[in-house]
Amino acid sequence: SAVAAAVASAVAAAHDEQASNCISESATRQFQFLADAADKASPSVVNLKVDVQQRGAVIGGFGGTRGAATGSGFIISEDGLIVTNAHVVAHSAQMGGRFGQGAVTVTMWDGTKLPASVHSMDQQSDVALVKLTKMPAKPLPVASIGSSALLRPGEWVVALGSPLHLMNTVTAGIVSSVARQGSEIGMTDKRHEFIQTDAAINGGNSGGPLINLDGEVIGINTAKLAGQQVSGISFAIPMDTAWQVIKQLRTNRTVVRPYLGIKFSTALPTRRGDSSEVRVVGVSPGSPAEGAGVKIGDTILQFDNKPVSRSVMWYGILWYGLLRAS
Repeated sequence: SAVAAAVASAVAAAHDEQASNCISESATRQFQFLADAADKASPSVVNLKVDVQQRGAVIGGFGGTRGAATGSGFIISEDGLIVTNAHVVAHSAQMGGRFGQGAVTVTMWDGTKLPASVHSMDQQSDVALVKLTKMPAKPLPVASIGSSALLRPGEWVVALGSPLHLMNTVTAGIVSSVARQGSEIGMTDKRHEFIQTDAAINGGNSGGPLINLDGEVIGINTAKLAGQQVSGISFAIPMDTAWQVIKQLRTNRTVVRPYLGIKFSTALPTRRGDSSEVRVVGVSPGSPAEGAGVKIGDTILQFDNKPVSRSVMWYGILWYGLLRAS
């Protein structure tokens, strides 16, 4: 009958609409890889508020104005160690002239506030550790640490942190360069290379994690280029480099670096299929390197029987050790 036909048509239409909605929802879930990565890493990300006191008129002490610096960080151990940038905590108040006594307030991803203090820092690499002085009732979420060694330009990355006091901010972009020299971006005192990304990194993001699509930390958000005509140029410390500093800070609260007296840079390939090379651009007079016969213009192929094609690999072997402890 006509009624039966109309009912059947309505049922078929409803079924088609439901199927269409299922396909749409499935596609939506399938392509939320950035959100999935952020979900995995976000619980370990914290905001840091650091007590700051400027030197005033009191000779040999602090008698100036008080204030606060803010930044981001991420938890790396269940006993409350947090990684951040050294420049975030460098001016923490030093009560009684003792390092690390300035107040640090850690705000967890869920809004819980906990007290902490500066554990140690290395200004040359711009890496610092903060330690919780009071533990929460529930276990701490710990970040998953990845490797930056195999990063390629064009890979998706996600920056997490609290830019401009905006908690739990997620931004995304791609890797623009895996080996940006400090000298190229005005950081001549930094001997390691930087990851360049177009993921938005602003004031307050410093010290937060740059993660891959597996939710693993592959860099520490550190800086951005500023200017009216500048957009989408931000930098992170590669995690393989940072982790070697972190290991020494955890054990010794300081970083020891050997001296050879060599300056070098990464020479990028000029032809498709070629690999980059590490070139010697300076040798200090009277240095161990000069004594060993190293000359300006030399190309370093291996160090300690390990191949090197970028200066960050050289620093990893020489200064911190190539392999990370799991």
